[in-house]
Amino acid sequence: MGLELGEFMIRKSTILKSLTALVMSALSTTAVQAEVLVPIDQFLANTTRHYEANQYKTSYTVFVPQTELQGNAIVLNPAAVGEPVKLPTTSKNGITYVDIESDPAMLGVSYTKTNGQLTLGPAPQASTVKAPYTMQTPLSWAFDPWPTQGTPYQTKLNASGDNIISPSWFKLHSLGLEASPNVSIDYVNDYKSKGYHVWPLITNRFDPGFTSGILADQSVWKKYAHNLVQYAYIYGFDGYNFDFENIDYADRDRLTAFVAYLSNHLHQYNIKTSIDVTGYSDSPEWSLVYNRSAFANSVDYVVLMAYDETWAKSTTAGPVASYPWVRNHTEKMLSEVPSQKLVLGVPFYMRLWHDTNGYAKGETLAMKNIGSYFANYKDKMTWDDRLKLYYLSIPTGSGSDRIWFEDNTSLGLKLDLVKELQLGGFAAWRKGFEDESTIAMIQGKDLGRGIPKSPTAVVPEPVVEETKPLTKLEQYKLRLEEKEKAKAAKAEAKRKAKEEKELAKRKAKEEAEQAKAEKKRQAEEAKAEKKRLEEEAKAQKERDAQEAKDKIASYKSHGSVQNTTTKNELTKSVQVVKR
Repeated sequence: MGLELGEFMIRKSTILKSLTALVMSALSTTAVQAEVLVPIDQFLANTTRHYEANQYKTSYTVFVPQTELQGNAIVLNPAAVGEPVKLPTTSKNGITYVDIESDPAMLGVSYTKTNGQLTLGPAPQASTVKAPYTMQTPLSWAFDPWPTQGTPYQTKLNASGDNIISPSWFKLHSLGLEASPNVSIDYVNDYKSKGYHVWPLITNRFDPGFTSGILADQSVWKKYAHNLVQYAYIYGFDGYNFDFENIDYADRDRLTAFVAYLSNHLHQYNIKTSIDVTGYSDSPEWSLVYNRSAFANSVDYVVLMAYDETWAKSTTAGPVASYPWVRNHTEKMLSEVPSQKLVLGVPFYMRLWHDTNGYAKGETLAMKNIGSYFANYKDKMTWDDRLKLYYLSIPTGSGSDRIWFEDNTSLGLKLDLVKELQLGGFAAWRKGFEDESTIAMIQGKDLGRGIPKSPTAVVPEPVVEETKPLTKLEQYKLRLEEKEKAKAAKAEAKRKAKEEKELAKRKAKEEAEQAKAEKKRQAEEAKAEKKRLEEEAKAQKERDAQEAKDKIASYKSHGSVQNTTTKNELTKSVQVVKR
């Protein structure tokens, strides 16, 4: 957040005095820690951290120093460059409070509480590493890309193992971690009170050029790692989910190293990690770029996004996640990822395909919105036992509307794979696409009996050489290199386009020559056939003439014999009379 987004508040330079303030302590009936709430003004008056406010003073950002591990102690270095963290604020009865329960030291304060009264003091020099914890599989997991919409789940998705909710709250930025303005301590506390682990999702924006720059700059990796730890400790996150997609294949090794770096750093602070990967395809950017076996060695869980079998921009209609396709990719992934680490991603959606003359355009259709189709087109729907999906085709004026349905039946069959293949659990994309009947079906599913993982071992953070600020000359050289790279890429694209054009031209010429040869062949065949028919007709004519001639000759011969016989008989008769 820059200064243009808010006014900079100068931290207090005087010696901090102890401040006694009434606070609100909201106790939960679960194992969740009680909230420790401090009025915003009192917090700002006492924090040792630099902070910024937006222009309306409705949101604040504190800058938390980078940390170092010394055994189980997290040492904050006030002299180090701070990373921005959105203050965990909540409103109660029209008053804004800061929730300092999780890690007051990082927020720049300390407190003691006696008989419902809280005394603030200076921030300690160190905090304590979270105790390691063990996840119980099979996991029941939901991604929440719109955490401000809809109501949170009121109960667990499934009681077989631990439950996870992943709000989409973070993006990679060239200057560090970019947090959504919707990061909410209320959201976290609400889900934790219902027994969920909160693992926010981090995206690379699905931008290959941007991602390439990030992966090449290891100085920013450290910023991400430290900021993720700070957010986890201040907000009470238990883990993170890495959703890195559409990455240049040339960056494959750097992506693998980047994921390992982040995961190793977070593991030192007992924060879990996971990464999403697509199924197998020949796409360099969307599939081949993933070193799945290496990821399995770095993170706690690998989520197979077993959906988009037919993706959104396809021009050919097809299912989102047919059973054979899901099973095939899951079994193949098990050759690279241990079963207890593999989480099956399942869809709460399908696509309605508007098919016109063989050209299809897809439209996302949530599971909760399919009831009308089953009610109105029940007689026209068919169950495809091979795909394990209901299918519907509705004629339209220009073609047809086609749907391969994801419903409780098809989804349930895919969830059965969790138990059969002893997977680490399932993860659904996305919250808000399902209805209560789907939740009830999932809650009633037997997902098997998972095996608790061993606590994550503490792995030393890889040494990353700090990058010094670039000089003007270095910046000029870098820009020049980027221009040359872009020029080379453009030339390569032009060469490929020319090559493809020449190939198409050659192919067209070959096809034309083949067509000409075929036409000549057909003409010759027609000519030969005509000659054959003429000769056959001539021969038939000659045969007919000969037959006619033969008949005449035969007739004449028969007539001569008959006349002679009659004459002889007549003579004989005359002779008899003469006697």
